[in-house]
Amino acid sequence: MQCLVLLVPLTSLGLGLAGLHHFAGRACLRNAPFWDSALEIALPVGMGLIALGALGLGMLRLALMARVVLRKSFSAGPDLQSLADDLAGRLGATRAQVRLCVYDRPLALTSGVFRPTVLLSTWMIECLDRRELEAVLAHELEHVARRDYPVMWLATVLRDAFFYLPTSWAAYRQLSQEKELVCDDLAIGSTHRPLAMASALAKVWQHAVEAPHGARFGAAQPLLEAGESINGRIERLLTSTAPTSCRQSLQASMVRRSILAFAGLLLLEAANVIVMLALMGCGPALLLGRIL
Repeated sequence: MQCLVLLVPLTSLGLGLAGLHHFAGRACLRNAPFWDSALEIALPVGMGLIALGALGLGMLRLALMARVVLRKSFSAGPDLQSLADDLAGRLGATRAQVRLCVYDRPLALTSGVFRPTVLLSTWMIECLDRRELEAVLAHELEHVARRDYPVMWLATVLRDAFFYLPTSWAAYRQLSQEKELVCDDLAIGSTHRPLAMASALAKVWQHAVEAPHGARFGAAQPLLEAGESINGRIERLLTSTAPTSCRQSLQASMVRRSILAFAGLLLLEAANVIVMLALMGCGPALLLGRIL
């Protein structure tokens, strides 16, 4: 649902640019004031340029992340890689390379579109016991299985492309938080050790509280998202008993509702274009004639 909210402005932008192609210079626009015609052209063109800039920024993010993972990290030992491979087999996830970076703060993230990589800081290795580390790896491998990295990359591009819409920021924030909660549930469903995941989160939170104010949060710490209640996540881990069948039923229900919502939003966008053209002297019949 959050992805659909992020995609709706893209649909509006496409309709606006298509309107310029089909109606620029037509009779229905010739009688409009100069400022009105200029505004009708400037708005979709400006939105399009911002969207292209967001796409370029997203590509730059991909390149920088790949460079950082390659140059600022090193391969994990065979024991940790073997543990990750075993977990990936049990979770049905693609095999992911585990890499470590020298960093004295909690850090655990997944990167890579075609070759997934799990990046852990040395703090995680030094401060978590084996069961806690296994829970963290299971959480990150669930991101790999769900292909959350490319999904969140696309969501980030759409958020930046339409940053001027509050709904884009709200949908992105909710999507980011919900994917963490879902991976928590799936991880404890596979490891059957909710206490280990809760303990790992508690250690991360304790380190964040005890760290200096300016260094509490690193640049990328999906385990400790800003604005998220760590106590709420720990309570969910300790009380979550939802079976897999219930989660699958919930996902199917969300897909059905998402399709219906998307169809409704498309109809709303089409009605909006028809009304605006009618106000400018272009009726629906002329709209269909120009498009067809």
